[in-house]
Amino acid sequence: HVVQPIRARGAMSVDLEHAIGCNVGFKNICHFHPNGQDYVKAVGGVVIVGDLADPHEQVFLHGHDDFITCLAVSHQGRLCATGQQGENADVVVWNLDAKKKLFCFEEQDHGIDCLCFSFDDRFLLSCGDIVDQRVFVYDVVSGMIIAWAPLHPKPTICVVSGGFVRDIKRRDTQEYQFAACGGKTISMWHLDTMKGEMSSQQINNSGKQIREFTCMAFSPDLEHLFAGTTTGDIAVILMKNRTVQQFVSVCAAGVMTLVTAPVQGGTRLVAGGGDNTVTVLSGPSPVDVREERQVHLDGPVSSLSRSGDNAEVLAVTSQGTAFRLRTKDLSFQVHSQVSAGALYGVAYVNGVSDLFLTCCSDGLVTLWDANDYSARVRCPVRPRAYPTAVCASEDIIVAGCNDGRLMSFDTQQGQNLWHIDNAHKGGVTSTSLSSNVRFVVSAGVEGEIRVWELKTRDMVSHLKEHLARVSEVRLFPNDQYAISCSRDRCLLTWDLRQQKRLTAHRERHGGINCLAIASNQTTVYTAGQERSLTTWDLRMAEPVNVQQMDEEIQSISLSPDDRFLATAGSGLVVKVWDIYKGAEMSRGTGHSRAIQKVAFSPDGRQLVSVGLDHAALVWNLYA
Repeated sequence: HVVQPIRARGAMSVDLEHAIGCNVGFKNICHFHPNGQDYVKAVGGVVIVGDLADPHEQVFLHGHDDFITCLAVSHQGRLCATGQQGENADVVVWNLDAKKKLFCFEEQDHGIDCLCFSFDDRFLLSCGDIVDQRVFVYDVVSGMIIAWAPLHPKPTICVVSGGFVRDIKRRDTQEYQFAACGGKTISMWHLDTMKGEMSSQQINNSGKQIREFTCMAFSPDLEHLFAGTTTGDIAVILMKNRTVQQFVSVCAAGVMTLVTAPVQGGTRLVAGGGDNTVTVLSGPSPVDVREERQVHLDGPVSSLSRSGDNAEVLAVTSQGTAFRLRTKDLSFQVHSQVSAGALYGVAYVNGVSDLFLTCCSDGLVTLWDANDYSARVRCPVRPRAYPTAVCASEDIIVAGCNDGRLMSFDTQQGQNLWHIDNAHKGGVTSTSLSSNVRFVVSAGVEGEIRVWELKTRDMVSHLKEHLARVSEVRLFPNDQYAISCSRDRCLLTWDLRQQKRLTAHRERHGGINCLAIASNQTTVYTAGQERSLTTWDLRMAEPVNVQQMDEEIQSISLSPDDRFLATAGSGLVVKVWDIYKGAEMSRGTGHSRAIQKVAFSPDGRQLVSVGLDHAALVWNLYA
């Protein structure tokens, strides 16, 4: 596709187009919306409401400044509640119809472990973590606190709503009831909204085996409670006498998450297991449920959510893959894939504007397609290692790892082509592929730069002049010269044929984190620990310009037409600067941890940023 370069028509704006990510380290963080068309999930500190059918349709809700640890969608689908970890452990209630923040409750400290709406969506129960040790009930109509109590059990890792407390004749009373579990305890909370009081009662084990509970679900008639355990079975509890009736075995490594599916004349349960399984259990009554069928997914199931029509469930694994499963026969399709860890690097395939690669702490190099944000190929590096730098042509991907290994994969299929062990002691920090795809330049933690011929995999050049970690190495377009910057404050250019250094420039005080070369091949931009953006002319000894920043910049990227510079780092904001005016044109918020890398697409229309919040954010640039 032919793209017109962005003309100098005035202001440039950066707009968040898509977020690839999901906080899969936390349970039940991704939900079907009851309307049957949308899903709701959390990425870092951002809530995303997305269209199940259209990957380009996402709405972003900003209101948290750290990882969102729990997310609940109301039964009608009008509201959503999220809680976060960190010093501002707030609970935010969102109006999903208007896509805006309704209330922010700032009562709790350190972290929120679980949230639950009452069955009528009038109240929200919020359980703090083991440090906070309090449970609050909020009125989501008025925004008032209704009641609070000390946490029980401690910690509470799951809470579900069970309608009203029933009397001895099983008639509803005025008190709301919730079930909470954690450790070896399940307790029932009784909430009297008139008096503003809440009390808890423990469920009786009836002398049967002791289990540790992980998740719960009520039967549709609220007469039974199912509780998953770490030993892979489900406790069936009769609510009439609040006693465990029996245990049903399901899977091997613990039941991670449970949902009930209403059916005529019987009981149906779906359980997600720590052994990568999703199991459907059914029976004529809750105490008679048995395994009906089971499927294996690609990792432990951290999230299960039932669709509004009960026909399917959305399962998310800790590998970052979301599956849509039909509850009838467990046939499934992959809905989306995300990275399941902190992201350290991003790079576009040379000259291709709709394919980019990310390096993730889960040990995968992933090639993403910007047309539908699907993972084209996922390439695993060695066990217990992870990729830190990547570059690619249309044929091969070259990744550098934290264990010092260089690895190459096929861009089309993702097959492992070759590897070089111990390319750099202590780890690889940067890689750059020549435009003729004959050699690759790599840099390492101990300050060395090495050139490797791809055909023979031999080291053809070794350049050691940096005294500390090399932050970035880049090749000039003619493939003969390279430029590198380091934590030793030096910016060096190299003649690779002669194997010698050509020029040296030095920052006054702080190490350099990143660089970008203009197409005139003499102007270079660097940024780093001095919290400044420095412009160099390689023919002059002193910097041409030094601009002070309000954050430590981790990465910069120059647009293909040399007009705009993107910067990102510890301030969690992607900024786009007009180089001619020397002014900030636009900024994009969405990350909730430090941004590690930012890259312009070769056509200059998009920008990708990745960070320690497990998110890869794709930005559109508008002139």
